[in-house]
Amino acid sequence: MELTAKFSQVWRQLDLGKQPVLVAVSGGVDSMVLLELLQRLPQTLCPVIEVALVNHCLRPEGQQELEYVRQYCDEHGLKFHSLVWPKSQHPRAGVEEAGRNVRYRFFADVMADRKIKLLLTAHHGDDQAETVLMKLIRGGDLRQLQGIAWQRPFQGSKLLLRPLLGFSKEQLYDYAKKIGLQYFEDESNQSDDFLRNRIRHQVVPLLKQEEPQFLAHVAAYQQQLTDLLLLAKQSVEQLLAEAATEQGYDLAVWLSKTRVQKRAMLRQLCSQKTGAVNEQQLTELIKLLENAHRPQASLDLSGSVALIKSYSVFYLTEKCSLTSVTDETFVLSMGKWVTLSSTEKIGLFEPDQVQLQASDDVLKVGASQQKLGVRHRQPGDKLLTASGSQKVKKILIDQKVPNSQRDRVWVVCQKSNEVIWVVGHKKSDLSRPSVHDKIHYIVVYRKLD
Repeated sequence: MELTAKFSQVWRQLDLGKQPVLVAVSGGVDSMVLLELLQRLPQTLCPVIEVALVNHCLRPEGQQELEYVRQYCDEHGLKFHSLVWPKSQHPRAGVEEAGRNVRYRFFADVMADRKIKLLLTAHHGDDQAETVLMKLIRGGDLRQLQGIAWQRPFQGSKLLLRPLLGFSKEQLYDYAKKIGLQYFEDESNQSDDFLRNRIRHQVVPLLKQEEPQFLAHVAAYQQQLTDLLLLAKQSVEQLLAEAATEQGYDLAVWLSKTRVQKRAMLRQLCSQKTGAVNEQQLTELIKLLENAHRPQASLDLSGSVALIKSYSVFYLTEKCSLTSVTDETFVLSMGKWVTLSSTEKIGLFEPDQVQLQASDDVLKVGASQQKLGVRHRQPGDKLLTASGSQKVKKILIDQKVPNSQRDRVWVVCQKSNEVIWVVGHKKSDLSRPSVHDKIHYIVVYRKLD
C-alpha cells in the first residue's frame, strides 16, 4: 500500500471529519510531506488546511525557507501565517526552549484568531524512537518512555495531533523523491554535537539493521506502555481515594498496603504536586512514613512542596503555607468581641451580656481577672494550675496536636502573661472564680461560619 493510501487510512481512523487544521511547517521534508498528504486525502476526508511557519533567525536559510513555503501556499491556495523571531529578542541562554515557546504561542494565537481547534505537527516514527532512547539514556520517570503521543490537549479545548508517527523518515524521503517535492535540509541536523543527532546517525541505523521492524516494535511497546500506565493510574487513584481524609491521607491505611502499592501511591501523589519524584526521594518518603519513632516530620520535595507527616495522617503542602503566625496580643475589653481571624472570635462578657451558642467554648473567670489578653502560643508558655504549672507544648504533644497547628493555638493570659487557657485544649483550674467573688465573668471563644 503506497503512502497516500496508508495516510488516508490513518486519517480516517482519527475520525476528525473535515474540520479546519493548522499545520506547523518548517520547510523540511517531514512537514512538506505532511502538507502534501493532507491535500491528497479523498474529498470526503480532506480538511480545510492553513499553514503556520516561524523563522527563528537561527540560520541564514530561515528567510529563504519562509518565502518558499509562502510561495507554495499561494500556488496551492492555502492560507499562510508566518512570524519572524528576531535575534534581538533571543535570550542569552535557553534559546531552543524559548524558541519553542514562541513557536507554540504563535500557533495558539493563529488558532484562536482563525477559530481552528486542530494543530498538526510532522513528528514521525524515527523521532519517536530517538525520543525513547534519549529518555532511556538520561533516566527518569517511567511515563517518559511513552515518548511522543499521537495526540494531546493543546490550549484548553484544542488538540495537537501527530499523524505521521506511524511512518519512518525513510518513507517520507522516498515519497518526496517520488513526487518531486522540494524541501530544505537543516544543516544543524548533521552535526553530532547533540545527543539526538548522535542517536539518529549512529544508534538507530544499527538497530534498524539488526531488526528491520525496530520502529514498529517501538511504536507497539509505546502503545502497550501507555495502556498499562493508564490502567495503573486508575488503580492507584482508587487506593488514594480509600486513604483520603479531610486532613490528608490516613497513615494506617497506607501502611497496610503492599510495598508496590505504597510506592505507587506516593509516586501518584507527588506527581500531582511536583511532577516526577526520583528514587532517592521515594526511598526517603517511605522511610519517614514507616518510622514509628517519628510521629511528626516533614520532607522537602522539589520546588516549594513538602510532605508532612502528622501522627495519623500525611499530606503534601506548599512550603509557603507553613509561615509563622503573628505574635500580636489582643486585649479583651468587657462586652466586646475581638476578631481573631475570618473564622473565629473571642470576647469577655458578663454572663447576661451574651447569648451563648451550643458550639461556644467558655472560660469562667473572677472579677480579679478582668485584665486578660489573647495571643498565639509561644515557646516556653506554661499553663497555671493549682498543683504548679504545665508546659503548653507538653499539653499539645499529649493531645497529638500536629506541629503545623501548634503555633496557631490561641492562649488566654493574665496581664502578667501567665497562661490560664489553652483554647480548645485545656483550662487552668486557677481561672475559676472564687466563691467570694461578687461578680463572675466569662470568656467566650466562638467559631464563625
